Amino acid sequence: MSGVATCALCLRLRLFLTVAGGLIAGLYLQPGWATALAGLMPSPLMIGICICLAAVSLFALRLWQHRRVA
Repeated sequence: MSGVATCALCLRLRLFLTVAGGLIAGLYLQPGWATALAGLMPSPLMIGICICLAAVSLFALRLWQHRRVA
């Protein structure tokens, strides 16, 4: 390496890829584990509602911050 520090985005990507790789390997090596994990997941409707609520909340927060500064 050239001695330059790794950026924060690269570190987050490495962590994400490490976790994703472990989960994908788990799907192939232990399918029973993946089935048990899938049983713990909430319904797709609940996931969709949570994503929408999070997006609206983040937009409202950014709008509030923008109006406070302006």
